[in-house]
Amino acid sequence: MPKSLRTFIKTPSAMMRMARNVAKVLPAGTSIGLIGELGAGKTTFVKGFASAFKIEKDAVTSPTFTIINEYRGSVSVFHADLYRISSDDELIRTGIYDLATDKGFLLIEWPEKFKSLANYLDLFLIFSIKRDGRLVVLKGKKEFLIEIENSKNFKRGKKIWL
Repeated sequence: MPKSLRTFIKTPSAMMRMARNVAKVLPAGTSIGLIGELGAGKTTFVKGFASAFKIEKDAVTSPTFTIINEYRGSVSVFHADLYRISSDDELIRTGIYDLATDKGFLLIEWPEKFKSLANYLDLFLIFSIKRDGRLVVLKGKKEFLIEIENSKNFKRGKKIWL
């Protein structure tokens, strides 16, 4: 059983393909934390993830100022950016804990700012900027990591996102 999965992403389009493939194997209701510095690929990941549910990639924008965006497709994808949230009380007032239901997905940028989110999230993706692309490490519920690792594209040795 994997404790984590790792991959190297060379282009934004490869990041979106990886995200689309991850989205296809996760059940609705999944909450995902996206960790990484500015420009690491978090919003690009959300664009690809949302596209798996018939949401146009151009509809997906960073919710830095709106805090939470909802994208409606075959299911809802909620995209939160906690960069500007400064306290647990403010986090609770966003309503974020009510968003992940079996009718949609919740993807949160900057979840590491709030320890209270650690047990709430099912999966974490950690994005690191490297010279020729991005290193992405996936951690979280073992059953989700196994589904991703056993997905059709991964089994063929393609590393689902390259």
